[in-house]
Amino acid sequence: MYKILLADDEGIELDALTFILEKNFPGQCAVQTAKTGYDAVELAERSRPDIAVMDIRMPGINGMEAISAIQATSPGTLFIVLTAYDKFEYAKEAIRLSVFEFLTKPVNRLVFADVMRRAMSRVDSERKARSSALKTRERIENMLPVLENSFVYMLLMQNDDATAYARLFDLLGIDSKYATVMVLELTRMLGGDMLDLGIKASEGYTAIRGLIKESFPCVVGPAMANRILIIRPAEEPENEYYERLLLIEQGRALAHRVEDKSGVECKLGIGTTVALTRLCESYSQAVKAVKHCKGIVSHFNDLPIVSDYEGGYPAEREKHLEDMILRGDAQSAAADAEVFFQWMVERYPEHDMAIRLKALEFVMRAEYNVFHEGGGLKYHFLDRDDYLPSVLAAENYEELKAWFLRKIAESARNASSKANEKASHIILKARVFIDRNFHRDLTLEEVSREVHVSPYYFSKLFKEQTGDNFINYLTLRRVETA
Repeated sequence: MYKILLADDEGIELDALTFILEKNFPGQCAVQTAKTGYDAVELAERSRPDIAVMDIRMPGINGMEAISAIQATSPGTLFIVLTAYDKFEYAKEAIRLSVFEFLTKPVNRLVFADVMRRAMSRVDSERKARSSALKTRERIENMLPVLENSFVYMLLMQNDDATAYARLFDLLGIDSKYATVMVLELTRMLGGDMLDLGIKASEGYTAIRGLIKESFPCVVGPAMANRILIIRPAEEPENEYYERLLLIEQGRALAHRVEDKSGVECKLGIGTTVALTRLCESYSQAVKAVKHCKGIVSHFNDLPIVSDYEGGYPAEREKHLEDMILRGDAQSAAADAEVFFQWMVERYPEHDMAIRLKALEFVMRAEYNVFHEGGGLKYHFLDRDDYLPSVLAAENYEELKAWFLRKIAESARNASSKANEKASHIILKARVFIDRNFHRDLTLEEVSREVHVSPYYFSKLFKEQTGDNFINYLTLRRVETA
């Protein structure tokens, strides 16, 4: 059904146009008529017509003025202009107002019917476009919680893949390389126990999520028992103190809103603002902050338990060095170790024993981390029997540095070799399983289940180890046999 507005000061003209519409488009048009520009504007404001046929010369407000007024309240209306005067000024004004068609009186009924048919086709196209846009928007709105949950689950799994986080930020329309992690914990509900509180958190999650979203731009995770994880995108911090004050104020306002709207008391733990590569660190800080929170909001840097480094200590370099060791990147680890060692020598050239002890401490910690986090190594009690004598026997800093860099690189290579050995074992086992079962309908999920890893990880690992994806490998195996 099309809503049509006919505006002309001649009643006979209105009757003629109405007749043409009823004859050519039976049952398709809801027609309203007006004899003045003022009446046309009032009708359009109430009914929002799809198509308006306007005579230029009408008493009071003329057709062009009426079109301009109607466009303000009904921007989707298509306009067809009628005039008994074939004047250039009218045509120019009609173009300025983006009218659909300009017709001169007397209007040929066939021409008018054709113009209306084209106008209706335009209305149909615009309706479809709006419907498609709404469906797309609805799909996106439905996908946002899924993407946000993926972001949070990666964080919970201690994934430090900055590229993956940046990709998810991009999909969520967030342009930021830094973020702050917060943990909102529901603490007490009047007249209920912890079980009631968990149920309340689940039931009221949508409302609480909305309150969080209204407070500041952020990624909101699912309700997990009585906690909700929040990732707030941020710029690189210029003044940590003032940024901390802002976060605390925003957090306090959020906590009060949640309590007022849901009837549940809560507290908020806030981690530090970090680069995406260190989001897991901010998450751990937020958990500690909410755990030790005595009031409504607690920032990690305000906790009395926070450890700190002396001024100028290369904490970032130290953290990066530890990460490179666990990733098995011996070259980067050795480069970081050399920079760190140089800092010790330049900062404390006269403190020979402190430098030797720090080098020994770092090597011992690196091997401990690789053993416990890298996995796959075998512990021997006497493996470090010569470490202390070697450190003390170094005649100068060059000898000590050479030992330090060699041991750091060894730790990184151990982490890498064990990771590669494990990966090779998984893929070897998978290929044996594929070779035995390729004749039937075999899926990536089934093979990954056989080797006890997730389908996502198996797909990535298979590509890295074989140079081909699972489907291509399976297809080639079947072709070779055939």
